[in-house]
Amino acid sequence: MALDLGPCAVFYGTEGAEADLGKTQGGVKVAFSQSFADLLSDQYGTEPEDMVITGHGAMITVPMADYTLANYAVALNKTVKTLAGETGIKGDLVVGTKLSTHAKSLILKKYVDGEVSTDEANWLRFPKAAATAKPEIIFDGSTQRIIQSEFRAFPDDNDVLYYIGSKDAADGGS
Repeated sequence: MALDLGPCAVFYGTEGAEADLGKTQGGVKVAFSQSFADLLSDQYGTEPEDMVITGHGAMITVPMADYTLANYAVALNKTVKTLAGETGIKGDLVVGTKLSTHAKSLILKKYVDGEVSTDEANWLRFPKAAATAKPEIIFDGSTQRIIQSEFRAFPDDNDVLYYIGSKDAADGGS
């Protein structure tokens, strides 16, 4: 395994037509998780005899440095609307809405030799992810405004949470 470091480009939207979210500042982070339940028996005492996976997930943190209305719309699960050349986002009430209804394709493509990689071997793909963050706007004399966003990955219609590397190989390989 090779040593590796560097940034990635973030793409989000309808699968096959994901838009580049622009620059990031502070590092894009992916946190995979699994939860377990212990299977206990008196014969094995207080330590589990086995464990059952009860869930798994992924959270992706994307600090968007491109401070745009379009990126705010992504972070807030909203749409930028246009009227007579003016643009805006409406913060209407969404209580009771399933977050998965806002989910779209999220792809992280690492930089290789200073360019965004076109090789799927360098990609992390989340077929169904939605923003969960509560972005803050800071107005002061010394803080760069960053649209901090966290995405939750959901299983897609084929129960796939993520792909690392080639999607075709992961789906059909041996």
